[in-house]
Amino acid sequence: MPYFVFRISADRKLTPLNVFEKFKEAKDLCRQLRQAQPADATDQIRMTFAKDEQDARRLLGNRRAPASPLEEWEA
Repeated sequence: MPYFVFRISADRKLTPLNVFEKFKEAKDLCRQLRQAQPADATDQIRMTFAKDEQDARRLLGNRRAPASPLEEWEA
């Protein structure tokens, strides 16, 4: 399964940026794009592991429930 890299705007619009077969390549692109963003940017760069782009959009579009009380406190 491939790794999908998306830009998520403040209004939760998903824009696909690239698809990779290897985790390291996707992680490196995410890191580069995040460093290139201005400090006041509201867009997020996110990566997900999914069978296809539709599944990746679904995974990134859903807010997940906190796994622990500590995680809930940090949110």
